[in-house]
Amino acid sequence: MAETELGRLAEIAAARAGLDARELELIDRARQAGATWGQVAGALGLASRQAAEQRRQRLVAAARSRRHVQDLRYAPAIVTLRAAVDDLHRSIAADRRWPARFPRAALVRATVQAALDAPPGGLYALAVQADEDLVTAPVPGYVRVAAAALHRALSMDC
Repeated sequence: MAETELGRLAEIAAARAGLDARELELIDRARQAGATWGQVAGALGLASRQAAEQRRQRLVAAARSRRHVQDLRYAPAIVTLRAAVDDLHRSIAADRRWPARFPRAALVRATVQAALDAPPGGLYALAVQADEDLVTAPVPGYVRVAAAALHRALSMDC
């Protein structure tokens, strides 16, 4: 009997993770479609736009934590690669002139953004594409350092 109940509890955890992922997806889609944080808050039954933004941040953090656990089960090199992608993402985000740096700059930003939460195979493919686009790109030194770390991570066995 206890095993049945434990199985049901595990189902709840999986269902909760699925609902969190769906909620995050819907929040992002609503924002991309032009909804304000106040409107998102209202739809979620929250009191303020700040509460809605914080809810999204918690959902992102939980999703990244689950992804990290999955990455650890897949291969340690994937954890290293995802960390390198995250560092590159932060470096690109810090560059206010990024979109004007080179013709494919906006595409590289979108590729790196997508790689952050991609499953291992997608992470690798997106990281390879970003690496190829950055090889000859004129970027500031701190982005070059992050790009070099990404290149090293890609040369590890994934």
